Amino acid sequence: MSVRAAPILVCGATGFVGSVLVRRLLHDGHLLRVLARRPSAARQVLPSGIPIVEGDAVAGTGLAAALEGVSVAYYLIHSMGARSAHRDFAEADRLAAANFSDAARRAGVERIIYLGGLGDEAPHPSRHLASRREVGRILRSGTASVTQLRAGIVIGPGGASFEMMVQLVERLPVMICPRWIDRRCQPIALGDLVEYLVGCLREPATRDGTYDVGGAEVLPYSEFLMRIGRRLGRPPCLVILPRFTPGLSAHWVGYITDVPPDLARPIIDGMYVDAVCRDDRIRRLLPFPLRGVDAATDEALAARAGDGGRARLRGGHLVRPLEGRTFRLARTPGPT
Repeated sequence: MSVRAAPILVCGATGFVGSVLVRRLLHDGHLLRVLARRPSAARQVLPSGIPIVEGDAVAGTGLAAALEGVSVAYYLIHSMGARSAHRDFAEADRLAAANFSDAARRAGVERIIYLGGLGDEAPHPSRHLASRREVGRILRSGTASVTQLRAGIVIGPGGASFEMMVQLVERLPVMICPRWIDRRCQPIALGDLVEYLVGCLREPATRDGTYDVGGAEVLPYSEFLMRIGRRLGRPPCLVILPRFTPGLSAHWVGYITDVPPDLARPIIDGMYVDAVCRDDRIRRLLPFPLRGVDAATDEALAARAGDGGRARLRGGHLVRPLEGRTFRLARTPGPT
């Protein structure tokens, strides 16, 4: 017997977080519905039997049918890495949020649970994080109650930020790094993020709230790279340059890894601000044990290997004596 009589709509269900959330909600007994631009592709990655409505939030199509009879919707849509010939990701995200908010109002949706980004409250946030903040404002301008979770790097197989860092470690025994390597982050395990998303559904006190969600540890990106390297058996040698622009970093990442520059650029922009939780209110509302960075990374790497992840590059390179060391070619001021 299902937990809810009304279906829950998941937008972004085929994505990195959404596909895991869908399986968790099904396991908990909820009725689901999914909005997808390409239903045939969605059926290949989602469990069978889930109703899929063809639609596109950016274009505003299919939303009325997808939201009919829905009281709660998860909004996990973002347009990074999917830029069209006519608009960039921020414009696409703006249109998608406005169309969804209008359709939710007309359908009488009671509640929206939205996943944004940590660091979007910074005085000078990245364009990516500014877009995440704008989407939250647009969704809150409607009639539905909005719960917004803000997360930084999500540790899990297939996550763009995590995959970017893993592939850098795998492929570069010596890594030329920009200033963002000194910024702090609070990575969260994919399973813990999904636990928060599901917890918000069952905890009424999370309605109309914005909550920072992170893992058990705060550490610089440089240390996170080192931790990944140690789990893979090859901690990198980091060489930090003071003048390494985000654009250059994005093209470099796009060349070295499978993450395309159009997706790498907004990710890297977001790394120039500290992505750390500013409060722990969500911990009091939804208490559960959080995974540490090492445990979450081990779990993600194991799942990645099980999914046919790339072979690990181990040993034999000429800079083995330099592994795990950091060099600065010039004195640089600390993060402000």
